[in-house]
Amino acid sequence: MKKWVVRETREIAIEAVINVAVVDDHLLIAEMLSKMVEGESDMRFAGTANSVAAASELVDKEHPDVVLMDYRLPDGTGIDAVKNILQRWPETRIVMLSGDSSHDLMVRAIEAGCVGMLAKDRPMDELLGAIRSASKGELVFRADEMNKLLTYFRKSPSNDADGLTTRELEVLQLLAEGVSTDGIAEKLFISINTVRNHVSKILMKLGAHSKLEAVAIAARDKLVTLHH
Repeated sequence: MKKWVVRETREIAIEAVINVAVVDDHLLIAEMLSKMVEGESDMRFAGTANSVAAASELVDKEHPDVVLMDYRLPDGTGIDAVKNILQRWPETRIVMLSGDSSHDLMVRAIEAGCVGMLAKDRPMDELLGAIRSASKGELVFRADEMNKLLTYFRKSPSNDADGLTTRELEVLQLLAEGVSTDGIAEKLFISINTVRNHVSKILMKLGAHSKLEAVAIAARDKLVTLHH
């Protein structure tokens, strides 16, 4: 007589580990950021780079989910590195870190495709929160900072804000609220690919280079409401 062995199967939820890379030519800061990341159970440290060229090589090799990017690098700027990386790996989330919090630099970071920008002297909890938010596709910015930036964005003749559909406006508002791509899909009962298609059309119609720039333009034109 055969014996049947019944094994209990349980579904175990496993949190995805966030792969994080650091680009900074200051050894002390790079080590501090690496230790910060290594101390988190939901993060993996992917390595450091100290130049624009090295940053591209690191991302090509490790494919990090999130990159903490310094602005001043010996062979260029963090903006140069951001453009190089996103040209090949557009899904990479990059947060600019800088001691310079000028509006001009913030605008350039946003236009290059960064999902946010933070001062280097921000508390560790805020940096870790920014990494987690960026990994989900959320935008990393404070509403008060964004409000100050609105006048820096110029509408080009090709902008077609009036052509945004009701659904695209809904997606824009959720982006402004910091909702991730997955979260937007859940809230609107649509697929993730559909959300991405909406975002692509929004960027094209607003003449924006990134979601963060699209939100800034939309807020300036009173298409969305920023929440403090």
